[in-house]
Order: sequence, then structure tokens, then C-alpha cells
Amino acid sequence: MTQNAILFIPDISGFTEFVHHTDINHSKHIVSELLELLIDTNTMNLELAEIEGDALFMYKLENHVDIVIIKKQIEAMYLAFHTHIKRYEYQRICHCGACSSAYNLKIKFIVHYGDIEFIKVKDSKKPYGSHVIQIHRLLKNNVPIEEYAIFTENILPENKTNKLIAEYDFGTVTFTYTPLSHLKEKLPEIEPIPNDVPKHKLFDETQLVKIPALELYEVISNFDYRLLWVKGIDRLEYDKNKVNRAGQKHKCLVNKNQEVEQTTITRAVNKNQLVYGESTTKVPFTKRMNNYFILEETENGCTKLRVEVFADFKPFGVLMKPLMKKNIKKVVLENIRALTLLIDSGFSTKK
Repeated sequence: MTQNAILFIPDISGFTEFVHHTDINHSKHIVSELLELLIDTNTMNLELAEIEGDALFMYKLENHVDIVIIKKQIEAMYLAFHTHIKRYEYQRICHCGACSSAYNLKIKFIVHYGDIEFIKVKDSKKPYGSHVIQIHRLLKNNVPIEEYAIFTENILPENKTNKLIAEYDFGTVTFTYTPLSHLKEKLPEIEPIPNDVPKHKLFDETQLVKIPALELYEVISNFDYRLLWVKGIDRLEYDKNKVNRAGQKHKCLVNKNQEVEQTTITRAVNKNQLVYGESTTKVPFTKRMNNYFILEETENGCTKLRVEVFADFKPFGVLMKPLMKKNIKKVVLENIRALTLLIDSGFSTKK
């Protein structure tokens, strides 16, 4: 039995081809976050038929078309998408190709209306029919701008502005397109991440590591590798579906039952340096403790790694500073030694 439906595809584009494993992995997580965001910004109560790579195929059974509601849906998704990217640019800590070019991501929308049937595959049903084929063909088109909404003549039959006719294997499709870039004027202001450092320096150590800076940065900042070189952690809890960035939290279980929550942070460094930091309020006698890994690549492809630890103390906690410096130095040096041994063993994130 056929039913009338609005067919709706938001499609993300803008990533170039990446050759490094890090870029591929991080681009996958970034697109996944954005697709989840689009699904959550579903003001029309559209049904999700399929996640298709960097796009969503959605539909709504409907016997009439309200173009005002559809345009509001497009605006909501567009603003949510670009607000997330704008915030991500402030919060990102990774310098791989995917993370550093995420601000280039674009979004377009294809909207069509027609009758559909459903095909059942095990326990799920999928829209099926010629109109489903038509909307997917429209993903490839000759629209001369990067961000737009396409409306077929089934949606806007009388619209003559920006009208195009596309030739496909099944015939022609007439549609109009609407630019979306003007919506960026409605984006909210995003505050930068605070860049403050606690008052007391507890530790400062520099080590040469035989690996390029970007790859060492990935080893340090990616929680997937953390247990390979940080000692004393029994378990690490973090969101495996997100790229680590400023403000993201993770939990370490130490000494079998002590849970320590840490937040990813950053700070200003020289242009030729990378920095990764973590902050916690769970260290006794301190209000806050920050540790930073500052990386600077040398001419021979190695990395000069400097580790710094700072703290703000609670009242009278500063009396514990000498003992804390001693204990922290011991722990950090053990971790640096383990990290160096890991790299010297031939470990690589590209494997």
C-alpha cells in the first residue's frame, strides 16, 4: 500500500581525503557527533529511515505539505550544526587534519514529497519506491553554492526563484534551491575556554621522545592508549564515541576503589608547540591540580616533551607542598619512563 510522505535528507560534506589513521578515526567521531545532534534537533518528528555515511534519510507520513514547518526544521538543524562546529573550534585540542579542518564542514538539505511503500527487512521497515530513488539522486546536483536547501516541485510547485532541472537515468527532476549562509547571523556567541593556570608549580621535567610531535600527542591525549603508559590506574571510564577535547571529563579508578574525575584542559603555548592538559579537584589538600604536556618537535623528527604540574591549595594545604612535590615527581617520572619505553618498543598509532 502506498502512502504520501515528506522525504528529508540532511547531508554533511567538507572533509578532504585523509591518509593518516588518526584523521580517519577522528573524522568518524566528529561526523557521528554531528549526526546525533541532527537527530536530536528533530522538531518535525521525522522518522529516521537510515544513517547513510555522512547523511540521514528521514521521512514523515503526511497528506499535505507545510513549507513553513519544513523551513523551521531546516533552520533548527542548520543552527545546531554550526553552533556545535563553532564551539568545537574553541574546545578542540587535537591538531590532526580532521580536527583542525572541522570548521570547514558544510550541510545541505534535500526535501521531496511523494508516495512511498515500505519494504520489511527482519524487524525494520524501510521506505521504498521511485520517490526514494529521486531524492537520493538529488544529492548529486549542479547547485553552484555549498550550503543550501533543495525543494523539488512537489514541495514548492510555484517557486520560480533559483529553479533548476536535473537529468538522471530515470528522467528529469525540477527543483529550486535556497541559500542558507544568511542563517549564520543567528548563531549564538560562544565563549572561549578559560586559560588559567594554578598558582603553585609542583613539577617540571623535560624528556626527548623518539617520535614526531603529532603522533606523540595522539598517544598522550587519546584515552585508548592511556593504560599502556600511565601506572596505578585500574580502570578508565570515558566516552569512546567522542574525540577528546577541552571540557570533556573522564574517570580513573585508582587503588581499587578511589574514583578520580579529570577534565581535559588547554593553555597558551608558543606557536611551534602543542599542549595537552588535565585538571582535577579530587587531590587531597588542593582546590585544583592541573598537569600539562607540552610538545615541541625537533629537527630530527623527535619530540621534546615537557611535563608541568600546578596546584591551588586549600587553607593550610600549602604546608603539604614539599611532600606532594616529592610524591608527584615520583609518579610523573615513572609515567614518562613508561611512555618512553612504549615508544622505543616500536609502538605507533598508525598500526
